[in-house]
Amino acid sequence: MILSSIVIGKGPVLIILHGLFGEGRNWMGIAKELQSNFEIHLIDQRNHGNSFHDPKHHYLILADDLNNYIEHKNIKKFSIIGHSMGGKVAMSFSLLYPTNLDKLIIVDIAPKSYRDNYAKIFLGLREVLLKSTSRKDAVLLLNNHIDDIVITNFLLKGFFFDQNNGPSFKFNINSLELNIGRMLSFLVTNNTFNNLVYFILGSESDYVKNTDTRYISKLFPCHEIIQISNAGHWVHFDQKEYFLSTINKILK
Repeated sequence: MILSSIVIGKGPVLIILHGLFGEGRNWMGIAKELQSNFEIHLIDQRNHGNSFHDPKHHYLILADDLNNYIEHKNIKKFSIIGHSMGGKVAMSFSLLYPTNLDKLIIVDIAPKSYRDNYAKIFLGLREVLLKSTSRKDAVLLLNNHIDDIVITNFLLKGFFFDQNNGPSFKFNINSLELNIGRMLSFLVTNNTFNNLVYFILGSESDYVKNTDTRYISKLFPCHEIIQISNAGHWVHFDQKEYFLSTINKILK
């Protein structure tokens, strides 16, 4: 099956990969700023957005999904921006399918395993599905489990009421909960990607630490780390103009 996408703009192809619980549309604000110079493909990865739902969800198969999309669209040369989970997919793709990949830009994630407690997030999402009768209900229910309104609002971007007026999410909560351990890990491979890779980090984020450079250097021996001040994990949201300026410098 082929991933769903939104394609805007004209020029060299730029593929953008969203993070966990997101969708391509979340990056529309960035895409509109870049569309005069690039043909931008806002991808919905499997189990997200308008793409297909499937019990399998790990980096080998997510990279394969992207390769199938590129072949289906007959794209010959392209660059990729990947954020968070999308950054791990982009890195996995570069290690498995490096041919024709030009610029690789990874946003606030490292090629390593993470320890994070998603249990409270999934507990909150399940409660929303069971009890909410309005978006206001959904916010209040999630806030009982998550103490960050930014994360709550992000998760509810995919919230809607179905044709039977039942609460639902665009992302496949069952598959994501089942595979969250795989999402926190990373591809095991001896491959390297030898083109230059740009890691854009938020100064206020702890997703990438100084000690992670050994993981990065092993798989991506030619890399540059760019830190953006006063930005957290959602660098492109916290410092949009500076992020765009950085992206334009890299891609041009």
